[in-house]
Amino acid sequence: MRAVILAIAGLAVAGATALADAPGVETEALGHLDRGVAAYRAGDYALAERELHAAQTLVPDRANPYRWLALTESALGECQPALVDIESFLSRIPADDPRVAEMVQLREHCIVELHAQHAPPPAAAAPATEATPITHRWWLWTAVGVVAVAAGVTTYALVHDPGPATLPSVTCGTTGCAR
Repeated sequence: MRAVILAIAGLAVAGATALADAPGVETEALGHLDRGVAAYRAGDYALAERELHAAQTLVPDRANPYRWLALTESALGECQPALVDIESFLSRIPADDPRVAEMVQLREHCIVELHAQHAPPPAAAAPATEATPITHRWWLWTAVGVVAVAAGVTTYALVHDPGPATLPSVTCGTTGCAR
């Protein structure tokens, strides 16, 4: 499948190169590129994308349409096609070109964005218990109730003392204990 795509891409590049040699194609592509860059800078990314695609179609061997397309697609949140255009741009320029750093940074941004889109949603956070006042917590009133009951029982026992308990006398002998 990859070989078929590469073969088709090669034919497209060869055909486009032949078209690019035709008079006026370079000028037309430059016009699309200029309008695309102006639209990008104005924030009209949809128009920028259309113009830059037109420039790229006319001169597929040139690097700049790929660069501006990558920037535009990234601004539109379309990181998958932006990554393709970044690689296309980088393959058409020397490694010491000053625009390489910009595209490498954009590539890293898009990779992070794609991973974030495919990551599972974060687990719901546990509700913050500190945000709830202590007087609205069930365990506080349970503890208050237990303490109140214990205090009441203790107070009752102290206040209502019946006096010394008198028990019947018990006598124990050889046959056992009896009253």
